[in-house]
Amino acid sequence: MSTSDQQAGKWGSLELVSAPQVEAGELASIHLRFVAGGAGLFPGGTVSIDTNSDSDWAPPQLGDASADGYLKVTPPAGRAVSVHTPDHKSIVITLQSGELKSGESIDIVLGDRSGGGGGLRAQTFYEPRRNFLCEVDPTGDGTHGSAEMAVLRIAGGNAESLSAIAPSDIEVGSSFALLLKAEDRWGNPAERYRGTVEVSAPGLILPDGNSLAFDEDDAGVRRIDGAVFTEAGATRIDLEDAQNGLSASSNQVRITQELPALKLFWGDPHSGQIADASKIGDYFTYAKEVSGLDFAGYQRNDSAHSTDDYDVQQVQEKAFHEPGRFVPLPGFEWSGNLAAGGHHNVYFSRFDLPMKRWNGADRLGRPGETDLPHVRDLYNYYRGTDTVITPHVGGQHADLQFHDPTLEPAVEVTSTHGSFEWILRESIERGYEMGFVGGNDCHTGRPGDDRPGHQERRYSKGGLTGVYADELTLKGILSAIKAKRVYATTGARIRAAVTVDGHFIGEKFSCSNSTCEIRVSVEGTAPLERIEVYRGLELVHTEHLAGPPTGSRIRVLWDGASRMSSYSGISWDGYIDVGDGEIGDVSPVRFDSPRSRYERAGVSRIDVAGWACGYPSGVVVDLTDKSGSKIKPDIEITVVLDSQLIIGETFGLHGEVGPRRMALAPGDSVRVSATLEQLADRAARVELGHLNRSVTLELAPEPATDRADFTVIDDGVLPGVNPYWVKVVQQDMEMAWISPVFADYMP
Repeated sequence: MSTSDQQAGKWGSLELVSAPQVEAGELASIHLRFVAGGAGLFPGGTVSIDTNSDSDWAPPQLGDASADGYLKVTPPAGRAVSVHTPDHKSIVITLQSGELKSGESIDIVLGDRSGGGGGLRAQTFYEPRRNFLCEVDPTGDGTHGSAEMAVLRIAGGNAESLSAIAPSDIEVGSSFALLLKAEDRWGNPAERYRGTVEVSAPGLILPDGNSLAFDEDDAGVRRIDGAVFTEAGATRIDLEDAQNGLSASSNQVRITQELPALKLFWGDPHSGQIADASKIGDYFTYAKEVSGLDFAGYQRNDSAHSTDDYDVQQVQEKAFHEPGRFVPLPGFEWSGNLAAGGHHNVYFSRFDLPMKRWNGADRLGRPGETDLPHVRDLYNYYRGTDTVITPHVGGQHADLQFHDPTLEPAVEVTSTHGSFEWILRESIERGYEMGFVGGNDCHTGRPGDDRPGHQERRYSKGGLTGVYADELTLKGILSAIKAKRVYATTGARIRAAVTVDGHFIGEKFSCSNSTCEIRVSVEGTAPLERIEVYRGLELVHTEHLAGPPTGSRIRVLWDGASRMSSYSGISWDGYIDVGDGEIGDVSPVRFDSPRSRYERAGVSRIDVAGWACGYPSGVVVDLTDKSGSKIKPDIEITVVLDSQLIIGETFGLHGEVGPRRMALAPGDSVRVSATLEQLADRAARVELGHLNRSVTLELAPEPATDRADFTVIDDGVLPGVNPYWVKVVQQDMEMAWISPVFADYMP
């Protein structure tokens, strides 16, 4: 008898009665049935259903059968149950009277439609297997076992956009792989997409022609091996599906006669918060085949990661290791609380090394395993090895009063939690010589391309790390991270390079005069807005790259974070009123979360809501005149915004303590008004005094260029180490933070 048969025999089973697949983000009705096993169910006994990992399903409700999200639980006739939903992923059913004998069942419908409700909103992310686990305590005395689980597939929706990913460095005449993806509104592969895509770029030849028809086997993603460029240059690869009105351009690629010594690779070093270890293979498949990453790390919180699951992780890391194409970064997340030093990622330069937890060896480990209860213990244990550690802002933020420069070459500054320039600045303020990396830190199994969806603890698209390495190997990638030849982006594959007096990103050099030459080269994925050059915390130059405004479009941006900690997003609500003008087209700017939205409230007003953390978000509004004549410069625009600051997380640590609901506190309220004529002179910007919190009303700049090459001469070099770093801001508000070059000036 199989294990599942034994489970079903004693503890029963949870069966999926409804369709085996639902569409991501759509309303669905999911019918589950618990069938009692030989142990039965008695008064006080419980059936607990748990989806076992973070998700953004809409929480079920129990009060209104005519509304969306209604949870209906039906026991056999003559039996009574109570229903408890402790959090967004659990249901506890308690038998209050009667008895459930073997073979008898309880029906559970998530999103019941029989009373008129539309269903329950499904999670927004694609997942081959969403497990509904079932624990049964027949008498309520604490003796429980696992019933056979039900499994549901979450499919991608209709195609709303296209994307293309190519290597950043390509040799003329050498074959490379081009990855094309049709995406639904949530960034998932649009599996039903059957469009024909025309692919074009100067000198690009695809093996089967440049017109590609997607079919069922593609499931929304097509990898084209054997693509070739016949001429050198820098370009982007364009896609167009004219019939479906879809178009896109790839990341910037540079084609040369010979590959450079240092090539630009892209990866997500920090994701992998997946409770079910059997999905780790799916995780690496997504990283390699869907996100088109060169490298990825599976970084499970150590206090929730058993040694058995870590063994599975190590097997998968080795199985997916393909030098030259894809490199898993072995390691784990040391997830200390703030008092212990906060969260840090740990990376190994070889496979099969043990995990040393902050907490949990007695619960999750094997005999003889011990914990490292403070970050100082972590440093002491790994000091002198080739281990790499990076602090970050995750479930707990890293406390940068603790730092070991021999182990920590970089700090993570952006993820799905948000963007945290404050931790970058803190590292500089403390005199640390650190580079900057980005990751996803996602719970959805979508490394390299995660989106926040409706998750309460996620506010932005996932970040990426660009690495300049000599080879795509484990040694090559980690050596580059140690050398700080890295930079962080908010997910866009912005190509950037910086030298100071000829020294490249991450280098430290001695200089004998007080003048430095900084050369900056950037190739964006969208029109560039500005590039900022810093010496330490001092802004020494801003290269403005946007075109002049036309005067008929305005842009409203809100920005900032609530606190220097984890879970530090801001919720904005308000309106934009254009008085005697009329609102035409409205274009969202970095509406990463579906909580960010706008609604028209008449011809002259839109209501807006924003949900963001550490990055600018907002709208561009086209203006027209109600009379149909030329827009008058005295039209007055008014922006009113109220904010709520997120001050508490949703859950206690990683499940060690009970759930805590998201806490928000009233924040700043802002009203700003200006005429078009006044905005032509200067933007109306309200600084709110902390962590870049601000509201800006301005004329919208026009796109001008996605490339920049310039030189800055800084004659203010200070005695000691001067970290020169660069921040790139595109007009779509995607950003990059380029790691410093360290100029050590000795007068």
